[in-house]
Amino acid sequence: MNREPVVMQNIEIKSIPKKRKWGMGQITPWLFLLPSILILGTFLVYPIVEAFKWSFLDYKIIAGTGEFVGLENFKEIFTDKYFWNALINTLVFLVIVLPLNVFLPMILAVLVNQQIRGAGTFRVLYYLPVITPMVVAALMWKMLYSQNGIIADLLLKIGLFDSPTNLLVQSSTALAAVSAITVWKGLGYYMIIYLAGLQSIPKDVYESADIDGASVWQQFTRITIPMLTPSITLVSVMTIIAGMKVFEEIALTTGGGPAGATTTLVMYIYAKFNSLDVSIASAAGLVLLLMAIAASLLQMKLTSKREDDLRA
Repeated sequence: MNREPVVMQNIEIKSIPKKRKWGMGQITPWLFLLPSILILGTFLVYPIVEAFKWSFLDYKIIAGTGEFVGLENFKEIFTDKYFWNALINTLVFLVIVLPLNVFLPMILAVLVNQQIRGAGTFRVLYYLPVITPMVVAALMWKMLYSQNGIIADLLLKIGLFDSPTNLLVQSSTALAAVSAITVWKGLGYYMIIYLAGLQSIPKDVYESADIDGASVWQQFTRITIPMLTPSITLVSVMTIIAGMKVFEEIALTTGGGPAGATTTLVMYIYAKFNSLDVSIASAAGLVLLLMAIAASLLQMKLTSKREDDLRA
C-alpha cells in the first residue's frame, strides 16, 4: 500500500490571553489608596464639578436651585471692573514673586550646599519660615511693617521716605510688601528642592570645569543652572499655582486694601461667596483654574525648550 509522505506545515499557535483574576494581590493596593481617593474626591473633585455646574446657572444657594443662564455669569465678570482689578493684581503679584522664588532659593541652596562648618544649621534656619503658621507669620510681618517697626525705620534712615511709613497701607507698595511675605515663607521649601537637584549633579563635572579654568560664575551659569532645569520647572509651576491662589497673607495683613490694591482673584471670589453670589464666584473660579493650567503648561513648555537648546 502506497502511503503519501506527510508534510508538516508551520502553524503559528497564538496563546489565548487568560482573563486576569482579581485576588488580594490586585485589590490590596487599591484598598490602601481608597482613603486618599475618597478624600480627594470629596474635597477636590466634587467641589470642582459643582463649581463648574454653578458657573452656568443662576444658583440660589439657600433655596438649593438654579436656572440655566449659559455664559451670562462669564459676561458679567468680564464687564466687572473689580474683576479686572483683581486679575491685574494677581498677574503683578506673579511677576514679583516668580523670579524671586526661582532664583533666591537657588542661590541659598548653592551656598548651604558647600562643605563648610554649620551648613546644616543654616538649612534648618532657612526652613523655619516654612513650618511657621501663616497667622503667626502675618502678625509678625504686620508689626515689622508698622510705622514703629524695623522696616519703616530702616526705610526712613536710607532716605526712601520722609517720615515713618507703613508699606501695607500705601496703595503703591502694599502688593510688593505682601509679596515679600510670600517669598520669605516659601524660601526654605524651594531651597530644599534645589538642594536635592544640586546633590544629584556629579562632582566630576565641576572638577573638570575647574581644571579648564572656568570661574565660579561660569560654573554656576553653564553647569548649575542647566542641570537644575527640572528643579526650576517644578519650582516655577508650584509658584505659579500658589501665586494664582494667594489668599491667607493678604486676608491677614491688608484684607484686600488699601482701595483694592491687594485684591487678587481669590479675594474677589471670596467676596462673592460671602455675598452668596455663588454663580459669579464659580465662574471666576473656573477662569482662575484655566489660567493656572495655561500658565503652568506655558512655563513647562518654555523650560523644556530652553533645556533642549542647552543640550543642543
